[in-house]
Amino acid sequence: MKLPNASQVTLFPAVNAAIRDTAGRVLLTRRSAIVREPGLWCLPGGHLDPGETWYEGCLREVREEVGLVVRGGALLGIYSDPITNTVPHPRAAGGWGQFVAAVFVFEKPSEEVVPNEEVSEVGWFLPHEAPEDLITSHRVRLNDLARFEGISFFN
Repeated sequence: MKLPNASQVTLFPAVNAAIRDTAGRVLLTRRSAIVREPGLWCLPGGHLDPGETWYEGCLREVREEVGLVVRGGALLGIYSDPITNTVPHPRAAGGWGQFVAAVFVFEKPSEEVVPNEEVSEVGWFLPHEAPEDLITSHRVRLNDLARFEGISFFN
């Protein structure tokens, strides 16, 4: 993809959660028709709200999207590579948004996943078995998760 001119790009702080179960599978959500990039799979998450820390935003997004209350966790990484994180975005002034995302790793809590209206489907996948129709930047994050040994990634 040819990157747009910097004046066309709006930066968006965002968060994602890589929630793993005891078998090493990660929770992925399929985006519903009411959100950007409908039908694609992704890690739970979204935009950081004003007044939130990265961590608080991640906890909120997980609770909102999949009904889970996660605690603890570790920072997988900060993702900002313009090649994989710049996409058409309806709320961006120039039509393009570059996501700067903090991704946290959590172990699955005991409660059941209860998706909200932004999620049409959920599934548990091993990182290397994620669906083909996964958001590109999230595939990078899953690859990093598969190698994660407690040292954060930055790109």
